[in-house]
Amino acid sequence: MDPYSTPVVSPLAAPLAAVPESSSRQAPVSLQVRMVVLSYLAYFFYYFTRKHLGVATAALVRDGYSVETIAWAQTAYNICYAVGQLVSGALGDRLGPRIALFLGMVLSAIASIAFGVFPFMALLVVATSLNGLFQATGWSNTCKVISSWINYSKRGRVMGAWMTCYILGSMAATAAAGFLLQHYGWREMFMVLGGAVMLIGIAQGLFLINRPEDRGYTVERHEPAKTDGPARKDGFMKMIRHPMVLLLGLSYTGMKFVRYTFFTWLPYYLATVIHLPDSTSAYVSVSFEVGGVVGLVIGGILADKWFQQNRSRLAFLALVMMALSLLAYRNVSATGGIGVNFATLAAIGFSLYIADSIVSGSAAQDIGGVGSTASATGIVNGIGSVGQIFAGILPIWMRDRWGWDAVFLSFIAVAVFSCLAIIPVARRRELVQA
Repeated sequence: MDPYSTPVVSPLAAPLAAVPESSSRQAPVSLQVRMVVLSYLAYFFYYFTRKHLGVATAALVRDGYSVETIAWAQTAYNICYAVGQLVSGALGDRLGPRIALFLGMVLSAIASIAFGVFPFMALLVVATSLNGLFQATGWSNTCKVISSWINYSKRGRVMGAWMTCYILGSMAATAAAGFLLQHYGWREMFMVLGGAVMLIGIAQGLFLINRPEDRGYTVERHEPAKTDGPARKDGFMKMIRHPMVLLLGLSYTGMKFVRYTFFTWLPYYLATVIHLPDSTSAYVSVSFEVGGVVGLVIGGILADKWFQQNRSRLAFLALVMMALSLLAYRNVSATGGIGVNFATLAAIGFSLYIADSIVSGSAAQDIGGVGSTASATGIVNGIGSVGQIFAGILPIWMRDRWGWDAVFLSFIAVAVFSCLAIIPVARRRELVQA
């Protein structure tokens, strides 16, 4: 082949083609902001076809659907979501996040709309299971966008603010689903929310740019991006064997168990043990997420200012704080009033979300580098999602046998486990691209 000839590449391969460094310019802030906003909207709206089944469960049961079948459909979703995290990371590193996000959101939307149009129980189980795979495309690929477009020295604070998308998205999705359910019905809810997600997915396909190099720009990297073909092809296999990635995944398992148990059972605990009215229980439970939003922003600033070489050190400190906050909540929740519950739950959310944002986001990005970010974050989240699978049934099983105190002891135990798992990562002088 003539060394001076210009090779022909396909449209899917084009985003991976490197632009010579000498021709690159610093990516303009306006374009970086556009990519951050697009990826923020993507993960924000992923929740609109993730939370709606939980909101509609009571209405579905009243219409004759089996609660047991719905529970198993949710379990199948969680399993497929965990498996899909591993696959979607490799997909994003091969095709680029633009294609992965477009396909994931559009297919998730179709799964939601299909059940609204054809409301059969068998279709619900199939659509919910497949939706787990489609939903799994979100996290690893939106993280890859941030890793590709944001300067390394600012990644912590940007990720801290950006990661509010999964708290605010969760809250907005619940509110939107509740409004549609109340005023129109659950069939319309599935169709309208699916339609909204499809529009945002199409916007990703039209306007998202995989990397600044695709437009002749560059951003500050911790070290030069590895964009040669072999590095891309074996990125997933390198990450799945990387001990630091596996340790982050193990640490994330404990965090996801606590977080999803709180999502699922905290209002129920406040209503049945603290004896708060249903509406008050819902409002007080939001304190966990309010503390999380504050933690994400402050944690991002701290990570960039004092922990830039190894952000997992801040995650370790946050996990210690989380364990202590859980211990405090176990001791005071039943006897304290609304103010005490609100404050201690906010402290748990504050510390948990600092650790969450680093372990599942910036630390995994730092290890994967721009070429393998999606694989690294996908693997960490795939391993961590094992904790999510058990968050539905295990806490109630423990409560029925040993009471709520056993549940909180399990929270403290997994928090300690997360601390121990991340120690070898935190002890490293710096996290660098694999």
